[in-house]
Amino acid sequence: MMLQPESDARLGIHFRATGGNAGSAQTGPVMNVLTLYGMAHTFTSAVYEHLLALKKWSRHRVVFAGLDSRSVLPYDLAAFDAVVVHYSVRLPFDQIGERAADKLAGFPGVKALFIQDDYDYPRRAHHWIRRCGFDLVFTVVPARSLADIYPPELFPGVQFVSVLTGYAEKLRCPGSERPPSARPIVVGYRGRSLSLQYGLLGREKVSIGRVVKGYCEANDIVSDIAWTEDARIYGQDWYAFVARCRASLGTESGCNVFDWHGNLARRLAGYARAHPDASEDEIYEAVVAPLERPGLMNQISPRCFEAAALRSVLVLFEGEYSGILEPDVHFIPLRKDFSNLAEVFARLADDRFCDEMAERTYADVVASGAYSYGSLGALVDRHLDSAGASKGLARLPRNGCLGDAAVQDSPGITEWPVRVQAPEWKVSSLRDAVFRAKDVRDIGLRLAYYSWGKMPLDLRRHLKPKLRRLLRYD
Repeated sequence: MMLQPESDARLGIHFRATGGNAGSAQTGPVMNVLTLYGMAHTFTSAVYEHLLALKKWSRHRVVFAGLDSRSVLPYDLAAFDAVVVHYSVRLPFDQIGERAADKLAGFPGVKALFIQDDYDYPRRAHHWIRRCGFDLVFTVVPARSLADIYPPELFPGVQFVSVLTGYAEKLRCPGSERPPSARPIVVGYRGRSLSLQYGLLGREKVSIGRVVKGYCEANDIVSDIAWTEDARIYGQDWYAFVARCRASLGTESGCNVFDWHGNLARRLAGYARAHPDASEDEIYEAVVAPLERPGLMNQISPRCFEAAALRSVLVLFEGEYSGILEPDVHFIPLRKDFSNLAEVFARLADDRFCDEMAERTYADVVASGAYSYGSLGALVDRHLDSAGASKGLARLPRNGCLGDAAVQDSPGITEWPVRVQAPEWKVSSLRDAVFRAKDVRDIGLRLAYYSWGKMPLDLRRHLKPKLRRLLRYD
């Protein structure tokens, strides 16, 4: 399947049909770059847009292929100067097989990895970085923390580059042209309930929603706030939701608890069994709190960029936000003890204040281009060029001469990343599983989905890597 960039106009983003060469003023040899990605995760807009940006904003010849734990990379890597493994392939969860790793390890060109959620099974990430022989690792670990997470003595010759979890692009959708003061929802939010092992930053995603939702209900303020899986919104529907909101809640992303030994889920489950009457707060304080390292991984969330791009006023917990957002300039700061909640809503009731803050944030963060995907593309090209030069790019295979016919004749390689659709159904009850199913297979899938959703988060966390290894064919 060959996707064209104009197919993404429905997402509210628009890419020129250049197939690359769009965003970099750098000069030098043009490289053939194969980007390997997790196709199952592309229904999420942030993942898909990140993949598209790697092509649009590179001056190199970029093509794509799916990679998972069963992939064997059935094509000749000698056609490429560089291979990039995207963060949608979750290496800490072993979403790569040994045969694919063997092929990458033997590849003489530049090898680069994008990784997110570095706190998930970091020892496994360390293993795959060394196993595949990556030259470059683009990580969301802030520069100040790189040596703590990736000790230089363990990775000789590997360059680690700090990047953001997402980037600010101009977005358009119906209603986004309305100023915040003319929008029907005062505060909107979609969070996610995470396992306790994601620490305080993970817990804040629910606490901000729960308290603000309660305040809105008590004061008859129109809001749309949720944090359950069945309430999540994707794609263009998400942009349309944000464009209906005067303000959007937010927190810093990341996790300051690193599960170095892969046993934190078992420790949490063991403590819960030994103390059946313990609350989540008590379990957190006993098991997780001692492992917190405040400030280690705090990052600005892509949701902040999306809200800024759609001119929704940001109401955020106090924090650094990667040094990009300034309190009272780009967002209304909310104290984590909620002691200034009434003051926050008094400011939200000021139409002029809201419209001016939204425009100022849009101008500084989005329109300036300082945090755009174009800036990411220039950064990536610069490091690919440097790594290519150190490997003797002139001796590498084809230097940008990969033709369209070669792409079309290669199994699984496409000019653009393939976007899968979000699940068409959500199972919230056994009735949904049984009475809405189309056939026996559909009943089985729905029951599995329902059962998985009812499992405790820590148990799901513990089972995921085992299920992936069980289902692998390699």
